[in-house]
Amino acid sequence: MSNFAYMSGTGNNFLVGKYEGGVSEIQIIALVSDAEYDVDGVIFIEPVDSNSVKMHYYNNDGSDAELCVNGVRCVAKYSIDNNFVEVNRFIVKAPVGDLEVTVDDNTVEVSTPIPTFEDAKIKINNFEGTKSTVGNPHFMIEVDDVDGFDLENLNSEVYNKNIFPDGVNLEIYQIINRNYIKARVYERGVGETDACGSGALCMFNYLNKTDQINNKSFVIYPGGDLYLRFENNNLYLSGEVIYL
Repeated sequence: MSNFAYMSGTGNNFLVGKYEGGVSEIQIIALVSDAEYDVDGVIFIEPVDSNSVKMHYYNNDGSDAELCVNGVRCVAKYSIDNNFVEVNRFIVKAPVGDLEVTVDDNTVEVSTPIPTFEDAKIKINNFEGTKSTVGNPHFMIEVDDVDGFDLENLNSEVYNKNIFPDGVNLEIYQIINRNYIKARVYERGVGETDACGSGALCMFNYLNKTDQINNKSFVIYPGGDLYLRFENNNLYLSGEVIYL
């Protein structure tokens, strides 16, 4: 893997480099174990043409993931900086489809799929949550105190119920006001991470569609803030991308 870099998309850390052919799960695990930073995933970028690249993404345990929005944003920044594309608005070909990205210095915006959610609540002990999907599955639970909540224990309870046999990304959230949501996430195949772009999409879409928050709102993660908005029936997510 040549010309690799450590990048962070709002607290999600990735090892990023140019695609040079297929890799095995063992190779991914070896890259993660040798990394200088704790990384949530490994990303390979395959240049396609002057205005598109293809993203190959792996969780840090070597498993595939359908969508990693913060990873897409790192792909966009790396592609610009390494002259894989000639314009600052271009297409990243991800497992869920072609996503348009716009790079403005360290801020990267993605035009994303719009999640779906189920009206029926799912009960887990004393909690009830909402299932949402945006290429990958999410389970969202509102809590009173995001910072002090035992997320790992709740994830174990969800896992033991076997409601999601293929695993699920577990989000807990707290509505601060109609423009700010505080959240934490436990991602399948990774563990607790500092942010989750696809989780932010699911929470924002659900809470906006059920009139609990306004359009143009922020999801506040331990790793930083993500800004989300609907415009002309399209959903956009933006945030900072930096090199570590």
